[in-house]
Amino acid sequence: VSELWASAGVPLLFWQCANDVTPMAQAKRFYPLFAITGNLAPIVSGKVMSYVISRQKTSDDVGFGSTLKTLAIVKAAVCLGIVAIYRKVYAMAEERELKERTAQSLSTIRGIEKTGKVEITMEFKKPKRKLTLKESMRELMASPELKAMATMVFCYNVCVELTEVLWKAILRRTYPTKSEYMAYMARFSQTVGLVAFLLQLVASEIMTVFGWRWTAMIPPVTMGVLAVAFFAALIAGEDKIPLAQALLIGTVQNVANKVTKYSLFDPCKEMAYIPLGPDAKVKGKAAVDVLGARLGRSAGSATQQLLVFLVGGATGSILNCVPYVGACYVGAVLTWSNAVSVLGRLFDNSADDKPARADNEHKLAQIGEAITIIKSIEDAKREKKEKAKQGNSKKKKDGK
Repeated sequence: VSELWASAGVPLLFWQCANDVTPMAQAKRFYPLFAITGNLAPIVSGKVMSYVISRQKTSDDVGFGSTLKTLAIVKAAVCLGIVAIYRKVYAMAEERELKERTAQSLSTIRGIEKTGKVEITMEFKKPKRKLTLKESMRELMASPELKAMATMVFCYNVCVELTEVLWKAILRRTYPTKSEYMAYMARFSQTVGLVAFLLQLVASEIMTVFGWRWTAMIPPVTMGVLAVAFFAALIAGEDKIPLAQALLIGTVQNVANKVTKYSLFDPCKEMAYIPLGPDAKVKGKAAVDVLGARLGRSAGSATQQLLVFLVGGATGSILNCVPYVGACYVGAVLTWSNAVSVLGRLFDNSADDKPARADNEHKLAQIGEAITIIKSIEDAKREKKEKAKQGNSKKKKDGK
């Protein structure tokens, strides 16, 4: 439940709030700022965790319990702050909307006073219906773009699940006590936030230089290369590569997992929705984000459980399944890269069609101008004939 809330609930609710209170004209200005500010959260949370752990008096369960209580109090205070800010933001948004409606009403009244006319515009919107699981799957299968995006999200989550469990297994062996484990995770969180913040500042330049396809290729290539090094270090064994070095490689790989997602994978995924139609954007986004992410995590977890059952050995340890987990990881990365290539080709084809459409629109505009000119000439001739007839009839009347 906590993982589902962190990965689906909080982001969904936040962006729903942002969409409700942010005007369209200000979205380009504030949305990148939201993303950059969000990357500061792991840094702050890591600092708080490190400070709380440093004040722990004993390293036993009693000391760890007091640390958890302190962190729970901090979380409760943060949650109350979120509720207060949420209410304040919506109150400010309602006040702004009321001012805009008042100004619009005054403008309408002044217009009525000047013209004496009243114009009423009525807009009816079709109520939105939530899609069922079956309908979401049908929506994915009907669109090659959505299918490719769902594959990207699915494979990303499979890759994260496959390496994260192995990395945490080594981490628990290296730091057996709960306090040491939490302290390491605090440093990990700070590193993720700092690197993601720095990469977010240059993400737009990367997109401009490399384009959508090659920018979207950076996460699978980076994660794949580091994962291969991580799996190779584990397969080599502690005799050749110490466990501390394998842990370091795994930490770097997991940092890359999260940093590339926040700074490159998510923006590329959101940009991929832009060329789609309005229905595909709404229905497809729900299907891709929810189904792709959840099914990816579930598939990665089920794969590891099956491998532990089949080749885990007497101890049933995931570390005994490293070669098979690595093979599954490479397969997921290759599938992910192929989906990026397919989606890139689809967008390249649509981009190639744009000049033709623009040329056709230009020709249609020229035809429209020609028709307008011909019509104007015909109207002028007709008006000239009518004036000539009126002149002849007037001369006949004068002659009588």
